[in-house]
Amino acid sequence: MNDATSIVDLCRLGGSLAFSVDNGMTLSVIQHHGHEVAEEIQFRVLRSHQQHMFADGLKKLGLDKETSDAVRCAKFHVLSNHLGGLRVRYAEESADKAWVVYDSPYWIDSPWTPSMSVAAIRPQMLIRTMQAWHANNGPFLGNSGLAYVQTELVPNGGVCDAGYFQDHHRPLDDSERFVLRLDEGLPPDLELQAPELDESVWPLERQAKAWRNFSVAYVGGRLYWMISELGEAEALRRYEHAFKLALLQHRERLAAAAGVTQEPGVRRAAELWTAWHRSYGDVVTLEDSSSGVIEGLVQRSRLHEVGEFAPPAEPLPIAAERAEHRAWASVLAYDSPGVVTDASGCMADSNWVFRFSSGR
Repeated sequence: MNDATSIVDLCRLGGSLAFSVDNGMTLSVIQHHGHEVAEEIQFRVLRSHQQHMFADGLKKLGLDKETSDAVRCAKFHVLSNHLGGLRVRYAEESADKAWVVYDSPYWIDSPWTPSMSVAAIRPQMLIRTMQAWHANNGPFLGNSGLAYVQTELVPNGGVCDAGYFQDHHRPLDDSERFVLRLDEGLPPDLELQAPELDESVWPLERQAKAWRNFSVAYVGGRLYWMISELGEAEALRRYEHAFKLALLQHRERLAAAAGVTQEPGVRRAAELWTAWHRSYGDVVTLEDSSSGVIEGLVQRSRLHEVGEFAPPAEPLPIAAERAEHRAWASVLAYDSPGVVTDASGCMADSNWVFRFSSGR
């Protein structure tokens, strides 16, 4: 890894790579199982993340003392998604009504590497997203009068995703907690503001690590719910496919960002592997042997520490690590013809060993 690569650049790279893997899993599920299955998985991922992260996130962002639930929720989604790397803005119409705008470039594939993947996403994907989290904020907070209204969606032809929280101060039926009013759009006189974080509390490096962890958590969360919905074998087929595509799409960018300048061969393969892991926040080391084999050791795996596989939950299945290895083996053999890889151990036990050798 190039020492000149800053922690901010490295975390942004890791966030972008993880976004691509996450998006690739969604698109692979759509291709093989249809939109409805992918949208159900999306719902489960977002609802699960709300249950795991919302209360703690409110405290970390200093919103637990906010007196208005509408303002509290709008600020949470703006600040948390800003920390996740998304482009977001906020507007407060009153104490009981506050807006969230998710701007372009769109978060699918990544806000740092925009793509046309959004063209494959139905409006229902975003509707299920908002139903899972935004519409459930009221019940989560014990406020039966809080609703979320969606007024614009990019997959529906809009220029952004936009909506507002509104506190009606009366008990709402379930059907009233999420409302589609796509004819409303954005009010022309709405004074939108970019999010601001106290840099004494959120210095840039802390923000950067939040970008990365946000994205890596989605990879783990989506894989968990894919296993629940599709079974382990099929979920890991989709994961391996998405991971391999992300490696292929980003291998040159990864090499440039990490300063990997070696000619094709064992050393280049090992450095690419190391760069990806370090961008994720993993702790890895490389050891050379006298026989020309390089061994990569994962001493700490971020994917095992965030999302649904985080302790004390059951760890990421070893079969998922094997799927990653097969993807790496294929891509590294293509990038550096003649390089052979094999793996043993388990990252959850800090004894994963990834070996690079020349097959020539």
